[in-house]
Amino acid sequence: MKSQLKDFFRRLVDFSDEELEQVKAFFYPRKIKKGEFLCVPGDTAHEIGFILTGAFRIYYLVEGKESTRFLCCENIFITSSPSFTSQTPSIEYVEALENAELLMLSFQDLQAMYQLSHKWERMVRLLAEYSYVEQQQRIYSLIAHSAQERYESLVQNRPDLIQRVPQYIIANYLGISPETLSRIRKH
Repeated sequence: MKSQLKDFFRRLVDFSDEELEQVKAFFYPRKIKKGEFLCVPGDTAHEIGFILTGAFRIYYLVEGKESTRFLCCENIFITSSPSFTSQTPSIEYVEALENAELLMLSFQDLQAMYQLSHKWERMVRLLAEYSYVEQQQRIYSLIAHSAQERYESLVQNRPDLIQRVPQYIIANYLGISPETLSRIRKH
């Protein structure tokens, strides 16, 4: 198991070397090229991937327009969470914004991990709680903060995304037009 993934797990839960060794075989490498999708609407997400390298976005297509709900890069898990959790068809796209390397885990293997130790259930619960809080903060930001404030927050908290993600996607994520983003960046 890659040290990045071990470190990630150990930041959340106190796993022993033996517990991590037990699940090593469940993870397998996968390379995704820029522009390829981990999931598209209508497909069920049967896998979740830990990003070793690369950047991704999750977005919806609503009346022909993209709506980006999430941007991320290394050291985080990526999938269509509603689809993966419920094993139902996705309503969103999960797209690689860069060439990426991931460690994949199937839904079935995750269920098997739960049987090995309650620590794995705790880890997934902590990840779900973190994701929920992050989503609530994003909703609040879209409602209560100006476009300028949202951009400044992104620059402060995620400068890596500003450098790696195309500006039109950054604008879409912030809920503004590319022209508005251009004006904000000039100030």
